[in-house]
Amino acid sequence: MARGRTDPPRVHANLTPMIDVTFLLIVFFVVVSQIVETEHVELDLPVLLQPATEPPGDTLRAIVSIVPGIDGGVSGYRIGGERFAADAGGRQALESALAARLRAQPTLRLNLRADRNTRYDRVQPVLESIGRAARSVPGAAPRVHLVLVPEDAA
Repeated sequence: MARGRTDPPRVHANLTPMIDVTFLLIVFFVVVSQIVETEHVELDLPVLLQPATEPPGDTLRAIVSIVPGIDGGVSGYRIGGERFAADAGGRQALESALAARLRAQPTLRLNLRADRNTRYDRVQPVLESIGRAARSVPGAAPRVHLVLVPEDAA
């Protein structure tokens, strides 16, 4: 019995789903581009004569440095040119100096600087001293910023 020669089946690519996805993407990008354009509206904002949120200058800032010691320890504290020991008496003197500065400027900004290797349990007592100094001055509202000293800083 002779078999008839049959052609191999043809493979046809159905492009309809790909065309649908392409049109959906086009619609999506058109809609998104219109939303982005409407988000950037020019506003004519009022100018306050005496703004309460004016950024403070450097005169309203004090830098409290935690001088690094060996193995993440602390060898002392420093505010400007004043140096304090790393013991409880030094933290008490630091607290008194901070309270004096807060009495002079109740909205003082404090930058607390520490080395990358300084352990947090050595930083926490300084934060507590800052809190006690702020509570000892009525109306004081200091802002504390934690600052990390980069490794390549001198």
